[in-house]
Amino acid sequence: MRVDLPLPGRAAQVVFIGTVLKVCAILLYFVLSDFVAGALADPFIAVTPGAPLASFITDPFTGDGANPLVFDVIGRYIPDSPRLHYKLADFQRNGSETDLQLAELHAMRAAQLSPYDFRPRLLLARIQDQKEDRRAEEESLRAALQLSPRNVEAHYLLGTLLLSQGKFDESFREFQPAISGYPPYLNAALDRVWTESHENVDAVRAITPDDAKDRLTLARFLLKQARPLESAAVFRRTDRNELLRDRESGQYLDSLIAAGQVSLAHELWGALVDHESPSGPSGIWNGGFEGDILLDFAQFDWAIQPGKYAMVSIDTGIAHTGQRSLRVDFLGHETTRLEDEIKQVLLLRPGRHFRLDYYVKTENLTAPEGPRVAVTSKNSKQWIAASDPAPEGSEDWQPRTLEFKAADGPLVVSIQQRPKFSYEPPTHGTVWFDDFDIREIR
Repeated sequence: MRVDLPLPGRAAQVVFIGTVLKVCAILLYFVLSDFVAGALADPFIAVTPGAPLASFITDPFTGDGANPLVFDVIGRYIPDSPRLHYKLADFQRNGSETDLQLAELHAMRAAQLSPYDFRPRLLLARIQDQKEDRRAEEESLRAALQLSPRNVEAHYLLGTLLLSQGKFDESFREFQPAISGYPPYLNAALDRVWTESHENVDAVRAITPDDAKDRLTLARFLLKQARPLESAAVFRRTDRNELLRDRESGQYLDSLIAAGQVSLAHELWGALVDHESPSGPSGIWNGGFEGDILLDFAQFDWAIQPGKYAMVSIDTGIAHTGQRSLRVDFLGHETTRLEDEIKQVLLLRPGRHFRLDYYVKTENLTAPEGPRVAVTSKNSKQWIAASDPAPEGSEDWQPRTLEFKAADGPLVVSIQQRPKFSYEPPTHGTVWFDDFDIREIR
């Protein structure tokens, strides 16, 4: 389509051409301004003193950043760009030569130019925090939350500010949505609240969401603060199925044991694996190997570790009673040794006498002296008692018994084979163990 525009006279033509050129110049100005402002405000382009003046254009290829002098020059021609003011405010706050007064002015200008954007107000609050202007910081954070009510960072910063002012209830109300929206905030918040509240357990409970993983974080935090009873109380009130799905629950029990709270760990473990123990800590768990051994929750079940001398497994085809037994296949290595590959931690009444019964079966076993069951203290390798070695050759199920007096502290029942000499011929064959049982005899 063709449009004819009659322009009578040379003067009219000159005016028309001048108008067109002016409109093009204005359009070019806006396009270039938007391009330059966008390039300078790009969050991936760092403000780098000493960088070449045109480096903000070539930064994607060179990584030189943008020279701050360019901002000063461009700012005179684009004074109303909220993105440039925001970038300058952030630079002045974090730059090598921090100027908080100038940073605050740029952040305030960015907030004025972009009244519906919460980010300049959040940046302004951070600057005011560095200036220790608490009143202005609170106003900026509340303004940011009016624009973005679910912003977790603003909630967390406001919670921290209110906490430092001793406004605990208000602070907790801000921490809760912050932690629920961004769980990594929880650890830092627990530290802050614990310190500001003078180690008040109820205070750290108040900011912890009612979620299994967060409650487990709280339990571990309280244990680190040497509050095992309060820590265990939090663990007990956490959903059992959720705890079993989280391997950190097992790590928590390990931490309790490492802190010397073995009885407490045993109680929590028993409730977790649905273990109905008799009155007082006693007995052996899973003595017939009929229950599955949970890898992360074997603290008081059979702990089975791989070794270089034998392969240990649960045999589902051979058993003294039931369907399963423990099977040890020796690999034929010289000077065979078994110590920590198969063991279980026990809690027995100190000073009482106990009898340990079990059954053993062998097939083609040849050994200088076969494996036996031994009882030791948890922190000692010395035997309190040990059974006779497993019989050589191929023997059907035979009962074995050993009696011992329980020492103070946790005990360990384990399957061991200790060489008597620095060199012994290799052990070959297979041994099965089943139906372990411990009874107090006097």
